[in-house]
Amino acid sequence: MNIYDNIRKVVKDYQKYVTEPIFLIDKEGKLIYSGDESLSKKEGIFAVNREFMERKDVYEWQGMTFNNIFVNGWRFLTVGIKGTGDNAKNMVMLLSTSFEHLRNQVSKEDFLLKLLIGDLGRDEIEYYIEKYKLEEKDLYRVIIIESYDAIDDAFKVVGHIFEKNSYQTVILSSNKFAVLLLESVSVDIDKATRTLKDTIESEVYIKINIGVSNKAYNFIDISKGYREASIALKFGKKIDNNERGIYFYRSYALEELLLEIPQDVIKRFLETLTNGELDYFNDDELVSTLNAFFRNSLNLSETSRDLYIHRNTLVYRLDKIHKLTGFDPKQFNDAVMLKVIMTFVKLLT
Repeated sequence: MNIYDNIRKVVKDYQKYVTEPIFLIDKEGKLIYSGDESLSKKEGIFAVNREFMERKDVYEWQGMTFNNIFVNGWRFLTVGIKGTGDNAKNMVMLLSTSFEHLRNQVSKEDFLLKLLIGDLGRDEIEYYIEKYKLEEKDLYRVIIIESYDAIDDAFKVVGHIFEKNSYQTVILSSNKFAVLLLESVSVDIDKATRTLKDTIESEVYIKINIGVSNKAYNFIDISKGYREASIALKFGKKIDNNERGIYFYRSYALEELLLEIPQDVIKRFLETLTNGELDYFNDDELVSTLNAFFRNSLNLSETSRDLYIHRNTLVYRLDKIHKLTGFDPKQFNDAVMLKVIMTFVKLLT
């Protein structure tokens, strides 16, 4: 429901108590509500009214009285009522004032929240961008920070990491908030999110997970970025066992694709490849070893450093995985199969 829908809903209630028909015309000059159906069906009855659309005072035209409502210099809505004279003028001004109050009810924080979850129409987004003097063309990357504890203090840390005018923050719940980071700001996103996580956990003493969108979006499409960051957070926690705590959507394209496969097909696939032996893939050591091995592109030296174990210990673990599963993680094709199997097991649990 967009802002015009809300106003239409209110004016329908007003119309029950107002004898004369009320009319609403949107910013494009389109009649969006008419209290007189017979009048609204007349071809071009409101077309001539376009010449009055820049007027900033109450005016009369063809036996009707109108008033334009402006937002930062552009006409947002025209309110009209059938009839002329002082009574009609007063009624139009009363209606205009009511709609002004309705329009201003959404705070900037509420706007950004509704924007992220995709609860606003394009007209409504454009209106609030004007209202809060935001730049429609600015591109933002969405970062979601989530904790199992309250995030009030964590919320404050953001200002120490990013430049003052480079981000917007949105509280999503008592334990989750989003940062909309301007793409135009020169920031190494990998380094910045790591610093953010380390700072919050060391100064606020709470454990957090971070999901990051794949790319930046303008305000019209920013709900896509929120979806990406949410998916990254969901898959990261589920598939990587909360090992890293920072999850980028770009790392989970395969998982999102696999999620589209019907569960009965997945179960048949797993049964065929593992003979029903899935307990191995719930073993914490096996899973963390494979995750690190995949994360480091099957590089033994990098993986052993990542896991803080000796290279020989890593080789022993990988050989053990080969023996248990029948797939050799050091071979690319087998590694791919192991990755798919692990993903399916996590998606089914």
